[in-house]
Order: sequence, then C-alpha cells, then structure tokens
Amino acid sequence: MTIQINKLHFSYPQSHSNLFEDFSLSVYDGWTCFAGSNGCGKTTLLKLIAGMLIPDSGSILVDGEKITDAGEAIYCAQETSEIPENLYSAFWSPDNEVRRFFSMLHISEEMLERYDSLSGGEKKRIQIASALADQPRVLLLDEPTNHLDAETVQMITQALKAYRGIGIMVSHDRSFADSLCTHTVYLYNESYAFAGGRDCIAYGTYSCGLSKALELRQSGAEQSRDEWNRLDSKAASEKQRSAKLEAENQKSRARLSKKTLDSHDHDTKLKMDVARISGKDRTTGDAKARLETQIQKTEAARDGIKKALKRKDGFSVEKTDFSKPICIEEDTLSAGSYSLKIPHIELGHETKIALTGQNGSGKTMFIRHTISLLEKAGRLNEVMYLPQEVDEEKRMAILNEFHSLDQDEKGDVLSTMFRLGSEPERITELRSTSGKNGNDSDQNLLSPGELRKLMISLAVQKPLSLLILDEPTNHMDITSVLALEEALSSLNCAMIVVSHDKAFLGKITNTNLNAIRHGDHGEIVEGSM
Repeated sequence: MTIQINKLHFSYPQSHSNLFEDFSLSVYDGWTCFAGSNGCGKTTLLKLIAGMLIPDSGSILVDGEKITDAGEAIYCAQETSEIPENLYSAFWSPDNEVRRFFSMLHISEEMLERYDSLSGGEKKRIQIASALADQPRVLLLDEPTNHLDAETVQMITQALKAYRGIGIMVSHDRSFADSLCTHTVYLYNESYAFAGGRDCIAYGTYSCGLSKALELRQSGAEQSRDEWNRLDSKAASEKQRSAKLEAENQKSRARLSKKTLDSHDHDTKLKMDVARISGKDRTTGDAKARLETQIQKTEAARDGIKKALKRKDGFSVEKTDFSKPICIEEDTLSAGSYSLKIPHIELGHETKIALTGQNGSGKTMFIRHTISLLEKAGRLNEVMYLPQEVDEEKRMAILNEFHSLDQDEKGDVLSTMFRLGSEPERITELRSTSGKNGNDSDQNLLSPGELRKLMISLAVQKPLSLLILDEPTNHMDITSVLALEEALSSLNCAMIVVSHDKAFLGKITNTNLNAIRHGDHGEIVEGSM
C-alpha cells in the first residue's frame, strides 16, 4: 500500500499564509516517523491524512483511492480522555484476531469498568489496542509515548510491531521511533531552515530510523553550508582578480591614449597603432571578460545550493563554578503503606543521574526527599525542580518571575529560549508582554513546551548546585530536545533527570539509579538504563 499526497495546499482560516503549498509526498507500508519542530505541520498532516481536515486543494490517496470509511485511517491523539468508540465491541469480539491486541497490552475487563480513574499509560494502552483491533489500512499516532514509563513503552512497541499496514507516528522519542520505523520524514518551515526559503512546509526523507535521519540531516546541512561558503569565497576571490585586471586595463588604455601626445610626435603614434593592431593592449581585457564569465558560473552554482541556516545552541551561563556538593544519607522513606530504601549518595558538580523505574516505584518520593534536605539546610535557592506538570499557580509564578527581570536579564532568558529551539516570533510575542504580569495573553501564548523552556532558561541564570528535571522532553519537539541535550551536557552542576527517553539520558547522564518496587516495599539501586 502507498499513501500518495499530490500538490497539497492547506492553510488555517486565521493564517495569512499557506502551511502546505504544492506539497507532494509518498508514504509506504511499515512504520514511518514524522519529525520536526513545533508548528511545522506534523499533527495537521496526520489529520489531513485521516480526513479530519480537508485540504484547500490537492489530493490524498491510498493505493489511488480516497479514504471514505473512517475505520480505514485511524488517528490516535496525544490525549486519551475520550473512550474509544469501538472499545467494548472490540474487547468482547468473538474474533481472536481482534481480541489479541488487548491481551498483548495487558488490558482487563476491570480496567474497562473504571476508565476515568486509569493512569495515562493505561488509557494509552487501551487507545492503541482499540485502534489495532479495527485493523485499519492506515494507523496514525501522535506522540504515543508521552508520560509513559519504560515498561508501558515496551508493551506498546511489541503490539505495534504486529500491525500490518501503513503506520505513521509523530514522535521525538528516538529509541521508540528507531525500534519501529524504517523511514523518517523530517518536516520544516523552509524560511527557518534555508536562506531565502519560502514561508511554508518542506521536508526531507530518509530510509532509516529517527536517530540516523537526524545525523544525516545535520551532516547534510553542514555540507550545504560548507559548499555554499566555498563557492561564495571563490566568487569573491574571482571578483578581486577581475578588479585588478580592470585596473590594469585602465592603465593600458591610458598608456595607449593619443590625447596627451604632441600632434607632431608621429613615431609614438605609429608605435601605439602597431600595439593596438598586434593585440597587446587587449590581453588584460580578454582575461577580464573570461573571468567575468567564470564569476557568473561560480555564483550560479552557489545560488543553486540551499544554504542551511545555523542557529546558536547551548547555554550561556555565568557562575558555573558555584556548584556545591550535596550529600544524601542512606534512609528509608515512607508514603502511606509504601516504603522506599535509598542508598548513600553524594552529588558533585559532575554527577548527572538518570533516575529510572516504573511509575509508582518512588521516583517522585526520592526527589521530594532530596529537595526537603536542601530546604532544611537552608539551601533551597541552590536547587531548581522542573516538574512533569505545572499547575496554574506555578505557571503564573513563572511568568511573574520573568516579567520582574530587568531588560538585560530578560534578554539573557530569551536568548537561551532561542537556543533551546523557540522560534523568533514566539520570543517577540513574549517580549511584547514584558510590561504585564502573567495575564491571559501570556498564558495563551505559552504552550507546555514553551513554558518548560522558559523555566529552564530562568533556572540557568541562577547559581545552581542541583537541577532536577522530571520528563523534561514531554511536550518538546525533536529540535528542542536536541538543543536541550546539547545545553545540559555542558551545564556544570549536579543533575537528576527522570525520563523514559533512553537516547536523551544517554547523552546527558553518567550514572543510573533505578527505583524498583516489590509490593509495599521498594529500593533505589545503581543499575543500567
């Protein structure tokens, strides 16, 4: 099977430009990953394929036909609050092929009876099992692993491997995408990616998983910049040579001019005429003409290359030598009937801990204990905790903190946000509200991903001994994840990072602590990711 998108045009009613313009793409059997920055149309393209949005013009066909049956293309949104329409009929189906996905994802009858009280991971398993049970020709998943622990991700991965059809996922989780996808489509706004690019979405395709595709995209961008710069330098050198030849030509013409000669100096005039006839005075002129032709060819070759734009990344942080050591003594923590044994841990500025384990194993308990120790020691100002979810009160406090900064401090924060992948218009909008105090326009402007970047940007302006990040890549696009990776890997303070993204942890951490639960008892031990 093949999805063929032909000359697609699409724009939202409130937009002044096309999101997709003369966009054509083919997607084949198996799993393909759609990746790219926020706002590059990944979710929109999924909804267009699913028939949830209608293109302004162009066509989307599966094996040459339009999708008319809603069950032929199923879209699984990030959110799981709604119960799948086919859940109960599929779960009780007499067809073993339909029911097997519920068994693979460990879904019980009891879970169906209390859907509203299920965890996000449990609801996601039900959502995906219900979609697979319909055996659609096209299955579309939007960030399926957000908020899920490693065990749930593994269950979902195995179930999706059993799917036969055209599968497309939007994901920033490289380990998950690599385990399923044999093709990657990287979407981007051409005006942000290339000098002189159009203000609409373009793409690059790669016959590999997400991690390799990102490497190929990076190397391709570097090669395009190097080649463009080489040809630009060559054209500049040729122009300098042309200017020198022009100067020589001017001198030659001046030497052969008869205007300044005595009208009776017949011998000199005769020598000038002989020089002109013999062509000696045309040498530099001919060389310059040939060089002008070469300059045109060099500039045409340069202008035929899409010069990839490069943005700064990483943190620009002062006082990186501030970090002070932190000691956590061996202890047993309690919360209700659950107890968690923790070992002796020393946190120095080079200690970067990946804290892993199933949901409910005590990771958050350990984090709260660590923060309380610093609070008791009067060192709470040395720690920054970025929680998985931010409530409204905390959101307002973050915005108020930003607005209370002076202009230079705001500039530093916004510069860091840019380096973390925020686009200029987002930063400009945030700057334009700087005279206000966390009002409605601020809240509507900041997506969860942008809010996380603002929190991190505020945090690294302070002298820190410990930075705690709980699922920091949730709500972030792959561009921001890569920028955050680069930045955190060079940050000179202790870190504790909770994440299911193995690729992300592998880049920024050097120690693993694993929370393991055995009924009402648990322990944190050193281990591997």
